[in-house]
Amino acid sequence: MLYGPAGTGKTAAAQALARQMKWDFVEMNASDKRTFDVIKHVAGTAAAAGTLFSGTTGKRLVVLDEVDNVYGVADRGGYRAIEELIKDPRNPVVLIANDQYEIPWQIRASCLMINFRRVQQDAIVGALQKICRAEKIKAEPIALKVIAETSNGDLRSAINDLQTLAEGKKHLVMKDVVLYKRDREANIFDVLSQLMRATTAKQARELLWSLDMPPEDVLAWIDENIPKVLADPADLVEAYEAIARADIFLGRTKRRQAYGMWRYASDMMTAGVAMSKHGELKHVRFQLPSVIMKMSRTKVARATRDSVARKVAGRCHTSSHVARKDFLPYLGVIFKCDKKVAQQIAAELDFSEAEVDYLVKT
Repeated sequence: MLYGPAGTGKTAAAQALARQMKWDFVEMNASDKRTFDVIKHVAGTAAAAGTLFSGTTGKRLVVLDEVDNVYGVADRGGYRAIEELIKDPRNPVVLIANDQYEIPWQIRASCLMINFRRVQQDAIVGALQKICRAEKIKAEPIALKVIAETSNGDLRSAINDLQTLAEGKKHLVMKDVVLYKRDREANIFDVLSQLMRATTAKQARELLWSLDMPPEDVLAWIDENIPKVLADPADLVEAYEAIARADIFLGRTKRRQAYGMWRYASDMMTAGVAMSKHGELKHVRFQLPSVIMKMSRTKVARATRDSVARKVAGRCHTSSHVARKDFLPYLGVIFKCDKKVAQQIAAELDFSEAEVDYLVKT
């Protein structure tokens, strides 16, 4: 079972495995009916039959995608069929899910569990650079970094953003990314204006589903703006309670990799906030969350800090996190107080002017 957040390469890994092993690839996903009979027929036939070129000795990789979304009448008996399939597999079987805990434990107990974590920002930038080279697009490094940062570890989302931004262009600059982000922010303004006018929990939830933005960013927008709309102090209490609970669930999602918590956070930040309204609403102008503004203002400084930390970490055989925490404060003191030693360190670690300037001002 491959499990983890969307856009981290689970399905791509299964496809790559099939290609490397020269196996046929048979896939069922959420767009297919996945009742007991259908799974038994499709997966069972794939498992029992041979392949076109290798006959009965050939293998097929049977992939069941989005197995944490097998539910309802349309998929009746689906989990029972999956359990039977993996108890006696004649061919390799891969199950793919975002949230492993949505799947019955009997199935999980029969699987080798492989966790796909969010893709690191540097890895996303590297993938985007490779695409740009293949497509003969000259992209500013800072533009690709912002795309990667915005994707929140979702490589597929970053690639989609790059395609949208670079369509028909030979050069991609930071200005293009800023304009694109501004368009995306326009959508959140629509969501905020409609959220407090939603009359049902379903209406409020659907607003979030239509928004292409990470849940923590949406929560920041709601936290910054919605309380200003509510005139009644009692409504404010309920709204803040919902926002606080959403923040707790998001925190648990990150710390414990418990992605089932997303739904609770989503419900609290949408339906929970919308249903807190009982009195009048005030007309206010929505604004960018202060936390996002602060992150935007410090983006260049943080990039320089991370670059310094990586160089120090490589030289001292430690992690970038340890370098930032334990080394950079002392380097700051050295660069302020001892120019001769600072010059030696800068030469040894090949610091740029910007990196030296950062340490002097730290």
